[in-house]
Amino acid sequence: MNPFPFYKQLDSRDCGATCLRMVAKYYGCDCPAARLRDWCHTSRSGVSLLGISDAAEKLGLRTIGVKITPVQLCEEVPLPCIIHWNQNHFVVLYKIGKHKKDNPVFYVADPAAGLLKYERTGFMKSWLARSDQLDSGIGIALLLEPTPHMKTDGDTGYERSFGFGTLFRYLRPYRSYLVQLGIAILTGSIISLIFPFITQSIVDTGIGSGNIHIVLMFLIAQVMLVLGQMANNLIRSWLMLHMSTRVSISLISGFLGKLMRLPISFFDSKRVGDIMQRIGDYNRIQTFLTGTVLSITMAAVSLIVYSVVMAGYSLYILGVFVLGSLLYITWILLFMKRRRKLDYMRFQEASANQSNLIQLIGGMQEIKLNNCEQQKRWDWERIQARLYKVSIGSLKLGQTQEVGGAFIDQTKNIVISFLAASAVIDGGMTLGMMMAMQYIIGQLNAPLSQFISFVQATQDAKISLERLNEIHEREDEEPEGSGKNPDIPVEADITF
Repeated sequence: MNPFPFYKQLDSRDCGATCLRMVAKYYGCDCPAARLRDWCHTSRSGVSLLGISDAAEKLGLRTIGVKITPVQLCEEVPLPCIIHWNQNHFVVLYKIGKHKKDNPVFYVADPAAGLLKYERTGFMKSWLARSDQLDSGIGIALLLEPTPHMKTDGDTGYERSFGFGTLFRYLRPYRSYLVQLGIAILTGSIISLIFPFITQSIVDTGIGSGNIHIVLMFLIAQVMLVLGQMANNLIRSWLMLHMSTRVSISLISGFLGKLMRLPISFFDSKRVGDIMQRIGDYNRIQTFLTGTVLSITMAAVSLIVYSVVMAGYSLYILGVFVLGSLLYITWILLFMKRRRKLDYMRFQEASANQSNLIQLIGGMQEIKLNNCEQQKRWDWERIQARLYKVSIGSLKLGQTQEVGGAFIDQTKNIVISFLAASAVIDGGMTLGMMMAMQYIIGQLNAPLSQFISFVQATQDAKISLERLNEIHEREDEEPEGSGKNPDIPVEADITF
């Protein structure tokens, strides 16, 4: 059985529209969140069951809002359905299973928390209007069934227009910078490639023959290469600064232009903090485009070059490095789903915090006139407490990844050092080759860390794109080229 389609709500008030989007996707219709939000009449205070029902009818679903008992829910209700949750939220009930002791198990898609499973008592406490009446209580549900007029993906009039392809088009005007950066990356890789051979030559040729002049010659060459590497890094940093600044301005300017074309009703349903956080999403995407992508390109070149060099020393040691690296990457990837969930939680709380601060500062006169300073301060402190909990979750996740990854990585390095030392003792490798290999291992570990950072940055950029799509999917108040004349005639009289 395929898992139930799940979408994460992008804003704290999007639970109703997101639930409907999941149900529509279950029946084969992928409708954009922005359109469903408009159809649901989402406001700053949230959405009503009637609004969800109206939107579902427009999709071609037959709906009925009911107040039902737990027995009716388990025996008579078609699934999936949307239910009212904790008196302030909407979730999708998509399956009712049986436990070992014939107790029902309720499978819930919570747009704020993910796909969850509840036993009977926990489910009824959240669904029923009165949690003390688990058997005779009444809960609210919206039943949905498809009709022959159910819309499909092609009927929604929706075409995704803001994705990674659109983002990379922002780099096109800076092709010359990209070429120069590519040359700088290639030059840096070639310089780095020479270092292990110099190290090997110093030990095997200079020290082995006892000739100090050869040692000095190689050391001078190494100093020259270090200076060349430093100059190369300086040039690359200036190029990155020029390109990243211009891309950032282009991205945020386009976003502000889109905001100015939206109808006023959009701003009635959005908090200021939500919009400000989306500007932060643009900064994250700009970092991904101009920093992370170029860094992983440089890391990939280094990985290929040094892997070829290591293969020349020992294929067996290269195999151990590849195996250890795969285990390390697998360990990090195991936590990506949890990391995504924490990012959504952080966005919602940061948005609430920013909106709260703007209201506090902008409405200080009203706060003092109504004598509610303490209440408003407590509201702010409650948001800080929730942010603290999210930070704790992020720290725990990061430490788990770091400790496990470090253990795998260091174990791999110790095994490689043992194999290299054994090869020196057995005469299959010189001491200089061993030292060169240790340098190569260090250079290979850096691209590996950059690859992990790239995977995490890609996930962050994808999450940010999902949130930004919610803005770009919305129709402009007046389409471009609508024929408006912004100029006032020079000679024109106004008559009544």
